Amino acid sequence: MTSAIPSSKIAIFWDVENVADDSATHKSMTENIRRTGTVIKAYAFADWDTRRRIAEELYSLGYDLIHVPDVKDNASDYKMASYILDHLVHYPETSQYVLITGDGDFKLLAGALREHGVDLWLISNPLITASELHDLASKYTDIFSFRPALDCVNPEDCDESVQSMVKLRHLAAVQIQEVVRLIAKSGNKVSTGHARHVMKSLNPQFDEADLGFENWNEFLEWAEVQDYIRLEGDHPTTLLALPDRLPPQSIKTTKEVNQAFEFLAKVAEDGLNEGTPYSLKEIGKRIQELGLEFEKIGYRRFSDFVLSAEKRELIRIVPPEEEGGSPIVLPAYDVKRMHEWFAKNVERIFGPSVNVPKTTFLKKISQTLLETRTSITELESYLTDEKVKQAYSSILNASNIPFLPPFQQSYAHVLIGKGLQCQDIITKVNNELSPLGIKLQCPD
Repeated sequence: MTSAIPSSKIAIFWDVENVADDSATHKSMTENIRRTGTVIKAYAFADWDTRRRIAEELYSLGYDLIHVPDVKDNASDYKMASYILDHLVHYPETSQYVLITGDGDFKLLAGALREHGVDLWLISNPLITASELHDLASKYTDIFSFRPALDCVNPEDCDESVQSMVKLRHLAAVQIQEVVRLIAKSGNKVSTGHARHVMKSLNPQFDEADLGFENWNEFLEWAEVQDYIRLEGDHPTTLLALPDRLPPQSIKTTKEVNQAFEFLAKVAEDGLNEGTPYSLKEIGKRIQELGLEFEKIGYRRFSDFVLSAEKRELIRIVPPEEEGGSPIVLPAYDVKRMHEWFAKNVERIFGPSVNVPKTTFLKKISQTLLETRTSITELESYLTDEKVKQAYSSILNASNIPFLPPFQQSYAHVLIGKGLQCQDIITKVNNELSPLGIKLQCPD
């Protein structure tokens, strides 16, 4: 692997529709890139009409925003590829290309860059990164590694629990099974190198040396002997797969791990539904009171367990409201969960002629729930509450508009339910409606 030197000339190309996180991560990532050399150009590609908040954020960080209307699949990919090729011709002094994407459509272009003799730094979410793309990179970084560090809330949070080496090995073997499932589900080949990045991303505490193995490959070979995984092909093109029959202990442990994560997410959601989200310190105490022992599923520290749940998009840890306070733990809803909820409720709540929103808008609704600290249960209550519905109808009537699309309608109901003033509500919703040429106004 190679890394940039201080005199490197760098170009950044960011596929925002494929890889994105929160503001703090984006800022930290950009600052880290800039510390490695001189950034000549920095581009971010997306349909900015549906990403206005992140557009403002990235513009302030110095990115040139390349607008790609979301009229067909992979539109941003084609545009980004053309910009990379153009840059290659007009800026030959560029020694390092930073590609922020995990899309396999870029594998041929990545190979061409390497053949051209430049360094390729790939930044992505390893869970959804094409294995071939990862293998072509000179340097690879998990975007989640740029998140601000999660300090231990209490000294005991940093203490490692003592478990037998044998048990820890078997728990790690169950974790690598999860990695194989996730990568295979994304449609990628499960290469050993890619699997290691995903393993470390999902399980920050994992270190094969702590388990008594000299290296990653030795751990994989042990896991194969124990019938947890299957190794196919010779090094360096070895792929991972699951055996046809899993050991009973593996099935039992996998179930226990999934239940523990789901339990944590449920507790976070309960806290929000009760009125005030739990702080990290509070949720740690709460799950202990309810009998969850995270040590028994392979996590030596509470902070590691919580971070792993966040990587699985079950919760989100946000900064404290007051300086010196404990971070806040919120429930998070992935696209699958949002799609299931809309498929179940769209006709009842939005009407028989309304379809389930597209993936882009499901992501936006999920992000809105996080930003407004709203649970999916609260979203449903706001959409069905008569007082909220009346306030919403009065805005539509004053605006002479019969209805809004599901995303903007959901957003308006949440803001009304949260008690915002009418002018603040329509300002926020109008920002989302501007691409549609619709504008709300408050009743007289």
